[in-house]
Amino acid sequence: MGEESFGLRLRRLRKAHGETQPELAKLLGLSRSAVSMYESGEREPKYELLTAIAAHYDVDLDYLLGRDRPESAEGEDPDIRLIARAGRKMTPAQRENLLRYARFMFPEAFEDDDA
Repeated sequence: MGEESFGLRLRRLRKAHGETQPELAKLLGLSRSAVSMYESGEREPKYELLTAIAAHYDVDLDYLLGRDRPESAEGEDPDIRLIARAGRKMTPAQRENLLRYARFMFPEAFEDDDA
């Protein structure tokens, strides 16, 4: 299997996270047409945009550039992706409260946790 392009990986990540081109464009401060051009390979992203996309989708730059596969983008449970996406939108205090609640409700899931 050959290496996938940045555009193809961006499109797959966007769709896997249930986002439209206009939604991603707004999150990144771009136009919808710019997202379309990145996905089609008509335009190459600068480093700052690559790092913003990697942070948004929680993947590394090597994956975005077609060098390896992400652990989170393929084969992951959709519910886990949804929880992770919601967590990125929460404040640190909200995440701390959610984690405290999860540890209380599901202690067995955190038995191997060192924290």
